Amino acid sequence: MSDERPADADMYRYYRRLLKDSWLETGICWTVVVSNDGEPLTLAEIGERVSSGAKHEIHEKARFEDDYSDEAAWAMLVGQSGPVTVLFEYNGCHGVYPPTLPRLSVGARAYSVYWNVNANNRVAFAADGELLLMVDAMYSEAWAQEPNLARWPELAAMAPHFKWRNGKSWRAAALATIELTTGARLSLDWFDQERPYLTSQDPASD
Repeated sequence: MSDERPADADMYRYYRRLLKDSWLETGICWTVVVSNDGEPLTLAEIGERVSSGAKHEIHEKARFEDDYSDEAAWAMLVGQSGPVTVLFEYNGCHGVYPPTLPRLSVGARAYSVYWNVNANNRVAFAADGELLLMVDAMYSEAWAQEPNLARWPELAAMAPHFKWRNGKSWRAAALATIELTTGARLSLDWFDQERPYLTSQDPASD
């Protein structure tokens, strides 16, 4: 008998379909920030937190297919709804690692998932300026050793879907976990809209 909730399985199946034969399978970094005060981060706040004072630019809007990646070594698309700010990198992974993720989480909770073409990956969670959890999505059996796993119950609930050796998709499970936690859904339609974006030659990161 499974204790899996229907919402968990539905979200997981949605992301299996999304990733199938999609460029998203190759590599992404998807970060979702939920503010404590109910207001999304401003573009200025995002730029400062991501760059930590390094030179960066805030651009009004662009579509995903626009070649703004040539303007800088790195770019981050921004979406906002209510207290939720979503950040997408297709040529970087700054959002998932310290010190960027903890900075994004000041006065908020921040969740991020990253993978590249070689299946290097991380799933991470920070809150109130502190990195609380960072795990390898391919090895969920090792998560039991993480002292802060209880701080992210949705990740623990989705753990069965991360068992890639049993034919599961850890990529789909990671994205489903982010949506289950924050309500923010990634879709191909998300890239059809013009969005603000940030560029920086050298975001400060470890």
